[in-house]
Amino acid sequence: MKRLKKYRILENLSNRLFWDVNTSLLDWEKDIQLIVLRVVERGTIEEWRTIIRKYGLPKIVATAKKIRSMDVLSVNFLAQISDTPITEFQCYNSKQLSQKHWAN
Repeated sequence: MKRLKKYRILENLSNRLFWDVNTSLLDWEKDIQLIVLRVVERGTIEEWRTIIRKYGLPKIVATAKKIRSMDVLSVNFLAQISDTPITEFQCYNSKQLSQKHWAN
């Protein structure tokens, strides 16, 4: 029964988000960083609601803080809705360290 529930929830997430992954092998807990990253960066509002119901905002933000690479818009969105300083996100700090010398 647990396996069936896993697939029912994953059906709410589009295959286009996981085009490079075998979705039958995705696990909600083990692959949380991948799921959060893909939905926050490229998901629809319905996919966002799905992960909110599954994980809750605090767990999504805690996971996102550990992700090393996330687009600026997504990081700012999570920081704003969770009232979390953007400097707590590892991807923000990594980006600051890897600034180029010349602006493009």
